[in-house]
Amino acid sequence: MPQSLTLGQILLALATLAALYSLVQFAVSMRYTGGRHGRGTPGYARGRDARRFTIWSAAAVILLAAAWASPLGRIEVMGA
Repeated sequence: MPQSLTLGQILLALATLAALYSLVQFAVSMRYTGGRHGRGTPGYARGRDARRFTIWSAAAVILLAAAWASPLGRIEVMGA
């Protein structure tokens, strides 16, 4: 266990959770692709929303990783 907790470690944990969420949403979007779900059906809406959430969560991963790599990530939050 590290002696101190930095903002970078928190950002890395958040980026990991966002990446897992992105993978789950990608799997959902792949499930609802194809000709079975025409426009205006609940399956089409689920697939469309899952694609949107995949894109937004992937963008969150990129932003959190950029913040982790910046000097912002070395700020101590707790510890000595």
